[in-house]
Amino acid sequence: MKKAFSIFFIILMIAAAGSAQSLIEAAKARDYRLFEKAVKSGANLNETDEHGMNVQVSLAYFPPEEFKKACTLLHKKGFDFDKPAANNISLLYLLAYSCSHEKIQTLLKYKVDVNRKNDVTGLKPIDATQFSTFKFYSDQIIPPKAFANAEKTRQLLLKHGSQEFKYADLSFGNVGNFFFCIVNMIVVYYPFVQPDMINSQELFDFSELNGQPQAAVKKESLIELFASMNLNVEINSYTDKNEILRQLIDTELSEDTYMLMAQTGNSPLAPYQWVNINGGNYGTNPDFDQPLKVSNPDDLYQFVEFKVQDISQLLTFKIKQAERQAPD
Repeated sequence: MKKAFSIFFIILMIAAAGSAQSLIEAAKARDYRLFEKAVKSGANLNETDEHGMNVQVSLAYFPPEEFKKACTLLHKKGFDFDKPAANNISLLYLLAYSCSHEKIQTLLKYKVDVNRKNDVTGLKPIDATQFSTFKFYSDQIIPPKAFANAEKTRQLLLKHGSQEFKYADLSFGNVGNFFFCIVNMIVVYYPFVQPDMINSQELFDFSELNGQPQAAVKKESLIELFASMNLNVEINSYTDKNEILRQLIDTELSEDTYMLMAQTGNSPLAPYQWVNINGGNYGTNPDFDQPLKVSNPDDLYQFVEFKVQDISQLLTFKIKQAERQAPD
């Protein structure tokens, strides 16, 4: 009888585990009620998804008030808020990247390392604040309050023991992933082109804004670059959310050749990334919540998935190929 009871208990445990709610999926859906229910039901606090995201960094999806409630709930469970995800990325780093100082204020009540470096660039959370104000393209829109939010976030981190930071060097390896998204488009036509073959001073507009160095690709120079490779290109920019969705649909259905790039400024985890958009079914399912099929040249955020609603700026490249020949 005892043996039968043990087998029955094991079966129940397996069934419960199989039906356990994913905390990461609940957080990504911004569904706090489901998240709370799952935590109270004994969901796995050490969950990691197939992309390398863990429960810790998924908390960044919640708005400030629900983020605060989630932290209070998890703290009672002895939750480790500082456990990093892939690439040694911490929740604090992601919140600093988006300059979410209100959520950082909540998180700093718990034990987190304000000087943890990621494994790809070796940058600390305070270093990540500068990327919200970098301009990598001449027609890129920087939010009006970006510099104020970045400075407010830095002061908060410094107050809690962060080391000082310095602006990133403007070198070939650090001109932003906008440039590498351009490379990704060119290699479709010329597979043997290397990034250093098209990286030149003439392509960039070097400047300084509020004491921060900038290296923005000039739209006019970009058009000339494509022309030098016998590719005539028309570049258009969109920032209105409804127009962005319409352009995704129109370019998908068009008989012309288009390549698309997007800045993900609305993403809670990886804003200010430039990504290549690789197809999709936006006309079949015209929904802001639809996943984006993208390639991201930044290895740091490969665990982040993007949706249409994450796009803050869409660039469409209408391309007409002239006589094909190798670039000089």
